[in-house]
Amino acid sequence: MALKKNILPFIALILALIITLFAIYQMNKIPDSPYPQMHGEFSLQQMDGTFSFKDMAGKSGLIFFGYTHCPDVCPAILVNLGKALDLLDKSEQEKVIAVFISVDPERDTPEIMTKYVKYFHSQIIGLSGDKKEVERAAKSFYIGHEKNKPNEKGNYTITHATSLYLIRPDGLIGEIIGHNSTPEEIATALRRWLPWAD
Repeated sequence: MALKKNILPFIALILALIITLFAIYQMNKIPDSPYPQMHGEFSLQQMDGTFSFKDMAGKSGLIFFGYTHCPDVCPAILVNLGKALDLLDKSEQEKVIAVFISVDPERDTPEIMTKYVKYFHSQIIGLSGDKKEVERAAKSFYIGHEKNKPNEKGNYTITHATSLYLIRPDGLIGEIIGHNSTPEEIATALRRWLPWAD
């Protein structure tokens, strides 16, 4: 009987420890993705080589699809994205990747994309590829885009989705951010996933 009395506090202590450890695990566990059906995938080119979706693993990332000849929305978003990156401190920036993918591979070469994004921030990665590669990337993010009829000079615009896709460190979609989000809102969204980033 005395042995049972001595064991009971020990069992209670073990149970309390298990419950505490489980609670800590639940608090630190990355939340379920609100977009489990979306599985981004691409392997595209930048000026100095290939960059794939897998290269974003372990980071809090942003992906935006557009094109360099875009007259308004794309540069405005890239300005806000650049400002958002500047709001992060150096240690936070090391855990973030921002990617701009062209939906206009006819005009946007990897070289052009790499040079273009540097006007907005040195950390943004500009990517392009051949038509099939770009289509595959856009399809994996459910990005609709359509080339409009060229004018008399042969110039054309492209109608495309304008959301930013926030990629979690585990490679799933964490959030879809509206194109009119402020730099502060973008920075806050990126910071939300930094606890799980490398």
